[in-house]
Amino acid sequence: MEINTKESIEEEKCSECGGPVMTNSFEITCKDCGLVLDNLYKESSYIFNNVDTKSNLNKQYVALGERTDYIGGLGTFIDYENSKYLKDKTGKLLPPDEQKLYRRLKKNYSQFLRIKNHETEYRIFNILNKISIYLNLNKNIRNNSAYYYKKIIKNEESVINNISLIAFCIFYSVRKEYHNAPITINEISNAFQSFGHRVNPRLILRDGIRYKNHLNNDAIPHSSEDYLNRLIDNIINYKELEIRLEKKGSVWSKEDYKCKLTSKCRSILAGLNKWERGGRNPFILTGAIIYLADKLLSKEFNQKTVLTQKLISLATNIAEYSIRDHYVNLLKPIFIPKEC
Repeated sequence: MEINTKESIEEEKCSECGGPVMTNSFEITCKDCGLVLDNLYKESSYIFNNVDTKSNLNKQYVALGERTDYIGGLGTFIDYENSKYLKDKTGKLLPPDEQKLYRRLKKNYSQFLRIKNHETEYRIFNILNKISIYLNLNKNIRNNSAYYYKKIIKNEESVINNISLIAFCIFYSVRKEYHNAPITINEISNAFQSFGHRVNPRLILRDGIRYKNHLNNDAIPHSSEDYLNRLIDNIINYKELEIRLEKKGSVWSKEDYKCKLTSKCRSILAGLNKWERGGRNPFILTGAIIYLADKLLSKEFNQKTVLTQKLISLATNIAEYSIRDHYVNLLKPIFIPKEC
């Protein structure tokens, strides 16, 4: 593998503003305007050698397929994890004495010894990695979940269930992370169940009540505004929506319909105060608001309604009766007055 190293920075001044130049994160940037002028390549931390190379100048080696960030220690494994016969850089077997030496070193650096007395933590963090990939969580949520877990374990003498505890830590981290597509407690529970763990929302809430005193409980609960973009995207990308638009003779494209639906939903949310929302589930309420917005759009532009309660239910995984209950008992009396 050839690595090109830039020996010196040719650009002493920015070509745009004439400002001074600095090196930051392998990039040559201007201090004044922030323009990226060039990339700066540095040598890799390891080197692959050809089998026929007989030079002894390079002393850094790594086995293909091994990871330097594997849990429990510095560096990499000696050869592959399950390999029995060790070879040198040219591919030749080591002499018997060196075989014995490196096998002993490899055994002393085995996975069992690295996680000794930390087996539960190792298993829980493996589960955390799987759930993070399954739910497509970002690194901040994953790292914060691990931090909250270790903080609770440190301050709590006994834990009822470690798996439900890490589920609560994920849920708490999601609430602390302010982005426009939060994960619900039911989705976290379903993710754990898909991997064979008996975790349900009741257990997550139980751990939250029991262990929240170890955390700074300043997280702001999510509102319907936080879920709006996510649920509208689910509906717009649903396979049957385009068929519904054509069937109902809509003059809008999917993008036009998305913009009008989003705008109408935001106006509805602006007209709902905290008292009227009454502590209802914001995720379910958002689905009912989308259903109401479609009805108001059809009335405003004199077109047929596109969405049905069943279509919204299938696209968003919200129960159809929940959408109907929120619409009939809360939204309809406020936004669709009775005609005399």
